[in-house]
Amino acid sequence: MKKQSVELSRRHFLRRGLGGLALGASAFGVLPSRRAAALNAARRVSANDRIQLAVIGTGGMGRANLGYALQRDDIQPIALCDIYQRNLERGAQMVAQKFPDFERYKDFRELLENKDVDAVVIATSDHWHCLCTLHAADAGKDIYCEKPLSTTIAEGHAMVDAVKRNKVVFQGGNMQRSGAHFQEAVQLVQAGYIGKVARVETWSHDNTNLDGIGMGEDDQAKYESDEYGADWEFHQGWVEHRPFNTNRWIYNFRWFLEYSGGKITDWGAHLVDIALWAMGEENQPRRVSAQGGKYLMRDNRTTPDTLECAWEFDDYLITFTNRVWNPQLLDGSVSDHGIVFYGTQGLLRVDRGGYEVIPFPNNGGCEARKMAGGPISEPHWQNFADCIRSREKTISNVDVLHNTTRVCHMGTCAYVAGARFASGATMQDGELPDEAPVSGGAMLEWDDAAQRFIGGDAEMVERANQWAYRAYKNGWSLEAPYRTV
Repeated sequence: MKKQSVELSRRHFLRRGLGGLALGASAFGVLPSRRAAALNAARRVSANDRIQLAVIGTGGMGRANLGYALQRDDIQPIALCDIYQRNLERGAQMVAQKFPDFERYKDFRELLENKDVDAVVIATSDHWHCLCTLHAADAGKDIYCEKPLSTTIAEGHAMVDAVKRNKVVFQGGNMQRSGAHFQEAVQLVQAGYIGKVARVETWSHDNTNLDGIGMGEDDQAKYESDEYGADWEFHQGWVEHRPFNTNRWIYNFRWFLEYSGGKITDWGAHLVDIALWAMGEENQPRRVSAQGGKYLMRDNRTTPDTLECAWEFDDYLITFTNRVWNPQLLDGSVSDHGIVFYGTQGLLRVDRGGYEVIPFPNNGGCEARKMAGGPISEPHWQNFADCIRSREKTISNVDVLHNTTRVCHMGTCAYVAGARFASGATMQDGELPDEAPVSGGAMLEWDDAAQRFIGGDAEMVERANQWAYRAYKNGWSLEAPYRTV
C-alpha cells in the first residue's frame, strides 16, 4: 500500500477524528464486504454452521488459541494433535469443559485426513509450521498459523504457493494487526500526520538473569516414556538432528538456530510487522546488517543474547534491537517492547498498551494525540472466522506474514553469515556446528527480484543464502508428498 499524500492541514485532520480517518476494522478489510455477505450461503463450513476446528500443537500458544476459539459459539474444536502427551491432555481438558466429543492425534497427517475438519490452528515449534501448512493446504483446510511463518525463506515461498494453489483461507498469528490502536497508528503514519518518516526503531528486551534457560535435561528415555510421551526424532523433523535436550523442545526451541531465529523471529515478527505495514509493504530492503552475539548468558541457547539489526530501504531505515539481560532504556525506564516512528514533525510510539504522538516543533509540527490499547486476539479470531465464511483475504494473509517473516529472516541470515565460534568451527554445507556463535554479523545487499543476498563479502553472501535456503534432511521435502522415506 502506498503512503497517502494528504493536503488537508493536520489540525483539520485531527478534527475529522476517527470517522474521517476511516479507522478501525473496516479500514483494513477486517469486516466482510456486502458482496461477501451475499455469498455467505456458499461458505465452506459444516452443516450446523459451526466451524469445525482442529489444533495442531497444544503447547502454550496452541492452548491460547484454543481458548479464544472456545470463547466463541460459532467454532467447535473437534480434534487435537501433539507429540507431547502432557500438552495433548492439557488441551483436551480445555475442550472437554464445553464439548465432550473430539479426537486426539499424535501425527498431524492423520488428523488432516479427518474430513469433518474445516480449519486448523498450527501452533507447533517454528520448524514445523511449513510442513503442517503444506499438508493442511493440500487437504483443503483453512489455516491459522502462528508466527513466524517459516524457518527459512525457501519454506515461505513454498507455503505461499500452497495456500494460493489450494485457495484456502490463511490467517497469520501476528494479531497486533487486528488491534484498533495499532490500526490507527499505522493510518496516522501513512497519512503523513507526523511528517516524512525516515527512521523506525523496534525493540524487544528481557530481564532474564544470566543463567537464562539453564542447560536443560538430557534424559531422553524419561521424556519418551509413557508418562511424557515425547517423540524426539519426529520432533526434530527435517533439520539436522541433535542429541536430546529439553531446552530444544517445547517453548525454548526458539532459542536454537536450527528451529528458529531467537527474538528477531519471535517478537520481531510482531514489531517489524507493524513497521513494514505502516511504511508500505510494497517496499523492500535494499541491504541488511546485523551485529551481536551470545556475550553474557550462561545457558545452552545458540541464538544471540544481544542483537542489533538494520534494514535499509530507499529512503528510510528500520531497526530491531534485543537485549535478553536488561530492558532499561536510555532514561532508565523499563520497556520490554515497542515501536517508534520518527517523522519530520513528530514521533509516534506504539506498543500493546497504546500509542502516543509527541510533536516536534520544527517543520510545522503536529498535534499531540494518544490512544489506549485494546483487545488484539479476539478481533483477530473474528476476522479469521469472518473470512472462512466470506472466502476473503484475512488481515494477516499468507503474503503479509511471508513478507514480515522474510525480512526478519534476512536479519538472522546476516547474523549467521558472520558467525564466529569459540572452537574455530565454521558453517559446512549450509549447516552450523553444534555450538552457539560467540558473535556474528554482516552487511549484505538484497536482490528482491532474485530473492537472494548479493554484494558484500563473497563467503558471507554464500553463507547467508545457504541459511535462507537450507535443504530439507531426513527424508522430508518441500515437494509433495513431502516425505520420501
